[in-house]
Amino acid sequence: MSTTNDPDGTIPVTTAKEWAANWRDYLKTANPDFITRSFVIPIVDFKNILLYNPDAEAVKAFIGLEFAGDALSAKLMLVPVNGGEEVLYKHLTDEKVGNPPSNVYDLTTACPPTCGPGTGESLDA
Repeated sequence: MSTTNDPDGTIPVTTAKEWAANWRDYLKTANPDFITRSFVIPIVDFKNILLYNPDAEAVKAFIGLEFAGDALSAKLMLVPVNGGEEVLYKHLTDEKVGNPPSNVYDLTTACPPTCGPGTGESLDA
């Protein structure tokens, strides 16, 4: 979902904000349809977070909904934190003028409903 300037695994910041808003709206009217118990996170997300944010002190995880009101479209978005601040955009000195590349990562899949081999519900749940 990233653009050509964004690292693999990132999503546009506007998409991340929309998904987080969808999640907050969902929680206001939540019902037991939310069945996701875990998220599968590809290693490329972690590798690129460390590559592009070597001084990050933490990673903040946000839950979002790709589609408003659809609990089965749950997403987990990862945002590096540096100096106590979320680093939403990747800042490089060689970037072209224009929109800076996203630094919000999401290649995650919710489990359930999407659980690949070896990624099913576990952690003794």
